Amino acid sequence: MGTRRRLPLLVGGLALLPALVVALLPGDGPATADSNAAAGIPDRMAGYSYLTGDVSDAPPGRALALFQHGWGVEFLDFPQAVVVGADDDVYRRVDLAEDRAGPETQGDPAPMLLSPDGTRIAVGDHDSDRADLALLDLETGDVVRQPVPGAHSALPVAWSLDGRLVAHLAGTAATNPYSGTPIEGDVGLLDVSSGAVRTLTGATQVSTAAFSPDGSELAVQRSATAGGTLEVFDLEGGGRRTLDLPAGHHLAGADAWSPDGALLATSRMPFPCLDTVHEAQWTACQGEWESIPDVLTFVAATDRPTEVPESLDGAVAASSRLLGWVSAREVLVLSPHADDKGGDPVDLAVTRVSLDDGATERLSVVPTGAATTGPGVSSWRRRSCPTCRSGRPGSPIAAGGRRRCG
Repeated sequence: MGTRRRLPLLVGGLALLPALVVALLPGDGPATADSNAAAGIPDRMAGYSYLTGDVSDAPPGRALALFQHGWGVEFLDFPQAVVVGADDDVYRRVDLAEDRAGPETQGDPAPMLLSPDGTRIAVGDHDSDRADLALLDLETGDVVRQPVPGAHSALPVAWSLDGRLVAHLAGTAATNPYSGTPIEGDVGLLDVSSGAVRTLTGATQVSTAAFSPDGSELAVQRSATAGGTLEVFDLEGGGRRTLDLPAGHHLAGADAWSPDGALLATSRMPFPCLDTVHEAQWTACQGEWESIPDVLTFVAATDRPTEVPESLDGAVAASSRLLGWVSAREVLVLSPHADDKGGDPVDLAVTRVSLDDGATERLSVVPTGAATTGPGVSSWRRRSCPTCRSGRPGSPIAAGGRRRCG
């Protein structure tokens, strides 16, 4: 039998496409009916299933994780946007994200991001005549669409910890995740309560962003075409500052900021050579990129004296994937997971890593080896619950099916 484990996770909202995105819920998010109750982490996520019901038919309530299962359209196999319930072993397909996807996604769901308290999903659009952000309530199934004026694409990239703001990339042209070049856009901030959208002045040609824990600042990563700089914008006073990045690195997603506000995590920049035509240029570009250490590296986020930890080797985190923080000195990463027979890794593991001594603990396994599927986790929560039993690991959960702890 699978189990759910108690873990006081602290920060959340990351997108690791094309496979896994995990959003961890903070302990002080907006109050809901059960928002203060602990959430359990399954020791193994269920595998790909044709029987999973839709959120629109049966909302699961607050969620523990949001992920894309599989990529690429094969015979009878299509990528799925899947959300995992925080309080029961309930899996639902996010049909809103699947329905908003266009041909440019090659079957993938539209860009999506779980809120810090696990009750909402922001869903964007790569190509629309009138772009908007759709906010899906996981407790009721209701959808609120907030227009993004003047944009033809809108991609959610970060939630503020209090769930009040959604940072997104807006573009006057459509975006294509399979174009071979990183997606970039101008940062906009959606106030979820009022529906007001404002442009963050000066935050142009950005590829990703992360809110500070108190929501007063936003770290934005400029795209390589814009110089690849990392800047921190003061959302209240209007100032900004530039931080030094390790060579060849960029901001490690929406969960890059440590919960005490002292550190920002960085990872190796995406492969930059896909649009290179000539073989000699490709070889040179590839060699330069491969010379960049594939590690998670940390930088001081402020001018205050900060103990900056050593880098985490790429062997610990698969492709240097940061999923969130357990504490100011512990992170969650996505790491390769070998089977019990010691063969090559076929699954991915959510692993807790200490920044002080490098100690690791596996918390959950995400299956990737079934048929044409491979997980694409988009968000994972961060609360805890009593250790409790779940259903058989990897078994599909049919529409309406629930497995209660106990």
